[in-house]
Amino acid sequence: MVLPVYNEEALLEETVKSALLKLSRFSDTYEIVIVDDAGSDRTGVIADKLAAEYPQITVLHNIVNMSVGISVLRGLKVAKGDIIFHNSADCPFDIDDLALALPLLKDADVAVAVRIDRSAHSVWRKMTSLGNRTLIKLLFMPGIDDMNFIQVYRRKVLNDPDVINLISRSPAFVTPELLIRARKRGYRIAQFNAVFHRRKAGKASFGRPHDILWTFYDMLRFRIRSRK
Repeated sequence: MVLPVYNEEALLEETVKSALLKLSRFSDTYEIVIVDDAGSDRTGVIADKLAAEYPQITVLHNIVNMSVGISVLRGLKVAKGDIIFHNSADCPFDIDDLALALPLLKDADVAVAVRIDRSAHSVWRKMTSLGNRTLIKLLFMPGIDDMNFIQVYRRKVLNDPDVINLISRSPAFVTPELLIRARKRGYRIAQFNAVFHRRKAGKASFGRPHDILWTFYDMLRFRIRSRK
């Protein structure tokens, strides 16, 4: 599990300890890659403390704040498991729902979680998410219903340089570009429905105007390059 974190001191320890327990139900061998995105609280310190306590945890520290997109990508590149997924410190995806994803990977290379309820989002988040989904559909027609939630990958997909070597770094287009590239390369993509869980503590950092413009820039740049 790749876990990008930014100013998550209120949630990180509880989230990681719960994840360790849940992951152990699926495999005897598992790993959590925490990517600390250089926040202003004790998140990095807590992550290092957990890594010292649990050998299953690896911690990467971004030197400066780089965005969740870059943090996810960095974690995906170093994760060593045969099956790799990402989540957030507020656990919008219940790890128990891997039970829905893993059977799909018998035939598919990527399992994509599709949110069945977005009521936990703020009105602003709903508006920006709708705009993002609409633009992706118009520009790329990917045939995938939810590209900014959670995906579960087979290692071979992330080992493919034509998939993992992205041009995007923005918060909301790294995983869409991954999925678009994977589909273009012929990897099989399956979807499953999953509940989106509400944040219990801390503050979400999605939806800032700078991030929206950055995402739009990455989207257009990838569209132009993919047509060459």
